Amino acid sequence: MEKETSRKLIVIDDEYLAVRGIETMIRKMDVPYVFAGSAQDGVSGLKLIEEVRPDLVITDIRMPGLSGLDLIAEARKKFPDMIFSLISAYREFEYARQGLELGAVSYIDKPITRDKLQQLFARTDRLLDKRRRAESQDDRVSALAEIRFSRNIFIEKVDSSDLESWDRELEHFRAILQDYHFTAEDYKNECYHLVRSVEEAYYEKWKIYDPDSHLALYQNVEKLESKEALDEYTEMILDHVREKISAHKMGTSYRVVTRVINYINEHYAEEISLNELAEKEGVSVTYLSILIKDEVGISFIRYLTNVRMEHAKELLKRGYRVNEVSGMVGYNNYRYFTNVFKKETGLTPMEYKAKTGKK
Repeated sequence: MEKETSRKLIVIDDEYLAVRGIETMIRKMDVPYVFAGSAQDGVSGLKLIEEVRPDLVITDIRMPGLSGLDLIAEARKKFPDMIFSLISAYREFEYARQGLELGAVSYIDKPITRDKLQQLFARTDRLLDKRRRAESQDDRVSALAEIRFSRNIFIEKVDSSDLESWDRELEHFRAILQDYHFTAEDYKNECYHLVRSVEEAYYEKWKIYDPDSHLALYQNVEKLESKEALDEYTEMILDHVREKISAHKMGTSYRVVTRVINYINEHYAEEISLNELAEKEGVSVTYLSILIKDEVGISFIRYLTNVRMEHAKELLKRGYRVNEVSGMVGYNNYRYFTNVFKKETGLTPMEYKAKTGKK
């Protein structure tokens, strides 16, 4: 049965007895290494490396077909982080130097003993553990960067009153914490930072400094014992902020549109543009156009035209001349007014006046 957290090892040597000797020693040693195969030449050894992808390769220097040094050079093209150890029947220091330059972690002279293998495994363990710590740190840095980005998205949503994809972004935030296997303490910290940042962004956006408004406290998060409880608490706070933003949006939209509609009703006889109204309200033209359509149900131009036409019909009924009515409802071009009026009522102003005006 393989040892827990075992690491795979293969041996490449053209001496059968040397290979079997290493295999036997490994099986008797209390080490986290599992003998995963062997080859008797460099070409077969390279194929075995591609199939097994071991953590450690022990290879002889002198072999038929492909030397140990050539084997390492070829294998590193595909597996740059693979660990190699060279063995030889002689103290071939020049080969050893070349092997170390290629990335071999050690050079062992034959005969191979348990002590020599123990030293090799200790050196390999240190290297693998160091890599694992570095990878873990890199993962944590990446996770923290993703979390900051997700938190900033929420802050931007609050600042722009954008409530779209709110739930999806929260799920993404949770997935980051889950995928990177954050500790329970880290999970609490990041959930707290999220809700606190969102709340602070809300109060800053709407300039609310109500003494009765309470920001989330870490003590409230700290006492939560399960991930499910943390998720529920986080969602509750964010939903509360979202509801407040929604209420503000509805109130603000209604007030803006009310002012715009009142202005149109009072100044319909003047030149009125959506750009002018947007500037007066301090909002973008696009945003104001959307607000009017949402609140009134028709576009700005349609509403203005309706108001003008209703006043025009009333003035025509009262006996005003067509050219007078045109200017009185905001149309400086008599012909254009006539065209618009007929399009809206099906009659020219003269026909309408004749039909409904004073006799």
